[in-house]
Amino acid sequence: MGKRVFIGVGHGGSDPGACANGLRESDVNLTMALAMKTALERAGVAVGISRTRDENDRLAEEIRACNAFAPDLAVEVHNNAGGGDGFECFISGKNPIARQLAERIEREVKGIGQNSRGVKTSTTLGWVNKVSAPAVLCEGFFLDSPDRLIGDTAAKQRAFGEAYARAVLAQLGVAEPAKPQLAPAAQADRKRVQQRFAFDDSTMDFLDRHPFSAALYARLAAAK
Repeated sequence: MGKRVFIGVGHGGSDPGACANGLRESDVNLTMALAMKTALERAGVAVGISRTRDENDRLAEEIRACNAFAPDLAVEVHNNAGGGDGFECFISGKNPIARQLAERIEREVKGIGQNSRGVKTSTTLGWVNKVSAPAVLCEGFFLDSPDRLIGDTAAKQRAFGEAYARAVLAQLGVAEPAKPQLAPAAQADRKRVQQRFAFDDSTMDFLDRHPFSAALYARLAAAK
């Protein structure tokens, strides 16, 4: 039987969550979660997700959907406010697998340049205490402080989601699929595209996964 993961996407619809500096938490959460979903599905993991667009997404409904999906692991995606700095991850403290997952996510997030406020236990957060599977709740960065610079673009937000996915795959013992290798001519086009459009590495990694990336790079490199 294949591995299963459920992603809860915090806030949405009439509840945007934290809003600051032109960022809405509900939108940031969704960008991260969809990037995570794509990365997990690419590795053959079955993924359930609480929403795929901006819509009302109450926590009680998320918990019911997650438990009905019966995942091996569950991750809730949030971001923070309050003028702080850094990533943090919450668990119930009752499940050693959840702690292992939280610590793996923390390491991956540090790997993309974010500092950490640590793995913390909570007896009140519904997600980590009412989901049946090993569950974690991630707070990626603070929207209302200079910490936002680690996640103030869609590409940076996708990097968080992909970091979460790498940790989940490691916890499940599922190998990441190898990135497709480009022919030398396509590699040259790729380099020109990155320089011309000033794309960061996360954006280039995203484009690399396009099913026709070589053709895409050729067209972008030749565009007037």
